[in-house]
Amino acid sequence: MEENWLVYVNGEMIPMKDAKISVFDRGFQYGDGVFEGLRAYGGRIFKLMEHTDRLFRSAKAINIAIPISKEEFNEAVKRVIRENGFQDAHIKPQVTRGIAWKLGLDPRNTTSPNIVIPARPIGKSMFEAEKGFKLAAVSVRKIPAMCFDPRVKSLNYLANIMARMEALTSGADEAIMLDIHGYVSEGAGDNIFLVKGGELYTPNVQDALEGITRQTVMDLAHRQEIKVYETRITLYDIYTADEIFVTGSGAGIVPVTEVDRRTLSEGKAGPVTKLLGDAYEEEVKKGESAYD
Repeated sequence: MEENWLVYVNGEMIPMKDAKISVFDRGFQYGDGVFEGLRAYGGRIFKLMEHTDRLFRSAKAINIAIPISKEEFNEAVKRVIRENGFQDAHIKPQVTRGIAWKLGLDPRNTTSPNIVIPARPIGKSMFEAEKGFKLAAVSVRKIPAMCFDPRVKSLNYLANIMARMEALTSGADEAIMLDIHGYVSEGAGDNIFLVKGGELYTPNVQDALEGITRQTVMDLAHRQEIKVYETRITLYDIYTADEIFVTGSGAGIVPVTEVDRRTLSEGKAGPVTKLLGDAYEEEVKKGESAYD
């Protein structure tokens, strides 16, 4: 039963129905914390250390001292998969600054950080060659790095949520978020790639998250001798692309079949998207086993 799935909470494995932290936790009060999202495929956790490294960097950037080591954190993630008996799952580690018994923004008024790691079983493959996303450019702009560095994967995802809501309202599945200068930044929950003339283009990440799946796809492209360019991209580039796909640790590689009611690659995944999707399906098998 779903309610009996086990959640890691500060060193203990607790059934989901009983897993709780205080309503005074700063993650709930202010979005004051960081998180990651990663996948297990066949009991093997893909890019576990890379995600843990990024989580610890995010925490350090906002001055949260995670009270366990990276090795202990990795073991906690494995434990969630192992003790639930999951094979294919989505995992979402979260670390908050802790409980604030006094009102106010002062981050010193806290207990030690809270660590929560839930996981849910999910389909083995998120890549469907004949089915894809519809994208829509939205009015919600990406917060620029001069205001808040996007390399911090913060619990405060309100701008991304508002972007996704606007896209859904328009009949699309995902948003295209632009930066304050009008260049394409990323999706609400993923990075964006486009294909032109058999070559791969993706926005620079100065105002977007340095996606781990994004980097994996670029590495796979290099292995396939596909040129990759990190550059400024406009909506014109999006509208005139041969193919588009989005990447994220939860979904992997997802083809885009429509952007702002413009059909792409005959409404299905294009050949480069399929090639990289197949390569990614093989790559995820190299994850770290939760059962060793």
